[in-house]
Amino acid sequence: MNWITPHSLFSLEWNEWASIIAILTAIVFILRWLLNRADKELFDPIRHQLQHVNDSLREFYNRQSQAELRLEEDDKKFIHHDEQLEDHERRITNLEGEYRK
Repeated sequence: MNWITPHSLFSLEWNEWASIIAILTAIVFILRWLLNRADKELFDPIRHQLQHVNDSLREFYNRQSQAELRLEEDDKKFIHHDEQLEDHERRITNLEGEYRK
């Protein structure tokens, strides 16, 4: 028994091989179409929700950064006002000491 003859391959005729290849190609295209459709219908809503979550987190991060900057600026102002208050208290104490003499 010959495996390969001029008219057949693995005991199948060339027209049988063409039919097998056509059937396999059709199955592959149908599976590809089904997977693409399932991907769009099942995972697109999830992708949109994840994009919304990413946008919200990005906005939250930006607001948090701005709030931290404002807090740092307010801390600097508070320290400056505290120093001014201490300076006024020293000057008042000095003035009170001068008038008591």
